[in-house]
Amino acid sequence: MPTRIHAKMLVTQLERAESVVKDLFLEATDDGIEALEAVLLACCKEVLAKGPKVRPEVGPAMDSGGGESAAGGA
Repeated sequence: MPTRIHAKMLVTQLERAESVVKDLFLEATDDGIEALEAVLLACCKEVLAKGPKVRPEVGPAMDSGGGESAAGGA
């Protein structure tokens, strides 16, 4: 999660889904694992969509592809 606020929101979201997550976590089948991944992904997406907006960080790997400096240098 990009911020502490997002992390707290994710914990709250997972607490709401606790019974489902607990059951899926105990089910060690491929279907159970896939369902657990789907629940976790859905919780993360909801938190990122409803939480405070954050700007994407430009790291060294992203900057080496040309980025804004090459496109807007003229």
